[in-house]
Amino acid sequence: MKKQMGYKAILLAIFLSVFSYCQAQQWVYNDTKSNIKITFGYKLQLQEKDSALSVSVVIADNTQDYDYGSYYLNKNNVLNKDSLAAMLSASFRTFQEKYGAAVMSRHFQSFSLMMADKKSTLGSRDQHSFVYQGLLLFGSLLNAANRSQHTEQQVVFSPFEGYISAISAFSCEEEMIYNIAETKTYFLERQKWDKTNVGIDYYLGALRNETAVTLTLAEIRIRLERYFEERDFTGRWPQGGQCGCCGNYSGNCYFWSLACLAHDAACQRCQHSWCFSGCVPSSCSGNSISWYWYLL
Repeated sequence: MKKQMGYKAILLAIFLSVFSYCQAQQWVYNDTKSNIKITFGYKLQLQEKDSALSVSVVIADNTQDYDYGSYYLNKNNVLNKDSLAAMLSASFRTFQEKYGAAVMSRHFQSFSLMMADKKSTLGSRDQHSFVYQGLLLFGSLLNAANRSQHTEQQVVFSPFEGYISAISAFSCEEEMIYNIAETKTYFLERQKWDKTNVGIDYYLGALRNETAVTLTLAEIRIRLERYFEERDFTGRWPQGGQCGCCGNYSGNCYFWSLACLAHDAACQRCQHSWCFSGCVPSSCSGNSISWYWYLL
């Protein structure tokens, strides 16, 4: 693969390919059953040395408008778990106090319909866009109102690593709910043919004596960490920057397989057409995906 273009050339390419995003635009969804209208606004701001995306949401509920503010996404925060978590936490506290959890929960019902509707109309490429991710950010914000009604503790936002590594759309671990019986069955079936995937043993071991019917991914993470601490497995847990991890990110690697190992090894020189366009020749340590690639 040829050396990547200069930074200014990349920005120019972005400008030409997403020119329509440079003007303020919006997605509108009408939930006629609830008499709710959702307006999601977005604008890509191109500057000489940087680019940023601003997204906003206003919900018209009967005769009243509820402004849920805006998020300003740039290369410093858009793939930073701590920054995204801080943004969501701050805005949730603001709007929980301003509108109340009951109102936000009601709005999430309509917003979830909008997210499903928008996903069905977007192609795979557009589902990877930061515009769509911005919509999902607000979904997590509103969904937190439902979570807050089941705990007296402060609501936590833990952005999923799959989003950071570009293998999934944005979500928070606290929103990802797994049926434990079904999850165990899946791993047991997969273990029959995916014999080299040591992660299966880790998950099954951590969930062996689990009595809960469902767990969030955040709760499963806690059980995995406890499992490793009890067995002193810390040194054996694959890390995000290591070859074989499906996606590269800091911290523990929760998605790895023989297929990902082959991909990592083959793409170190970026010589295949199926290597990501954001690929750069490097070691398997500290790889990342350029935020501007994911914008397209």
